[in-house]
Amino acid sequence: MRCPKRRVGWLLGAAGLLTVSGCGGGLGNLDAPDAGTNRSNGSANSSLLATMLGFKNSNAPAGPGTEVRHISCPDVVVLEGTGASQAYAGSPPSNTNLRYQYALTDTARECKVEGDELVLKIGVAGKVLLGPAGTPGNFSVPVRMAILHETDNAPITSKLYQAAVTVKPSESEAAFTIVSEPLRVPFIREHAEQDYTIKVGIDEGPGTEKSPGKGGKPRGE
Repeated sequence: MRCPKRRVGWLLGAAGLLTVSGCGGGLGNLDAPDAGTNRSNGSANSSLLATMLGFKNSNAPAGPGTEVRHISCPDVVVLEGTGASQAYAGSPPSNTNLRYQYALTDTARECKVEGDELVLKIGVAGKVLLGPAGTPGNFSVPVRMAILHETDNAPITSKLYQAAVTVKPSESEAAFTIVSEPLRVPFIREHAEQDYTIKVGIDEGPGTEKSPGKGGKPRGE
């Protein structure tokens, strides 16, 4: 049985309002820090993730004959209430019947200008952690990445990705990273953080509900 859902709205253009589930409550060290609306703006952790993913510094020196463009990439925001999600084996939810938790741990992004477009790639890292009622197996974590106008939060593009994760026998957790394809928006100015915001989060809205399979191996649809 899943825990009661906390509903959070995602603006998805023509798709309208999508609900996102998540819940918490006294889970000790299995709880991820409350993501709130924390922004990634070149912090040490984000730099490590960017390096691991091979992201380039937007202020890196240009090659010979190439125009130097110092681009300030849009900030990455973990949408409030979507930084973690738990599933339970019974009701009411408790520490002892926790099956597993999905948690986002870091974000990164890179951007560049191609013609009249700003091209962005977004990286997200996270973990699957097993609870006392959980079993190792395969998991699919639904991660949504969206780009919105900074001024009015109007959505430009939104993509749902599935991060495949395997928790091996005798292990209690496994990490994952997922990177978007190049996402294109109109280029306005070098300080792109004044024009756009990137929002990410675990999205378990309609069409992404998990159902346990053999050995308790949930898969997002």
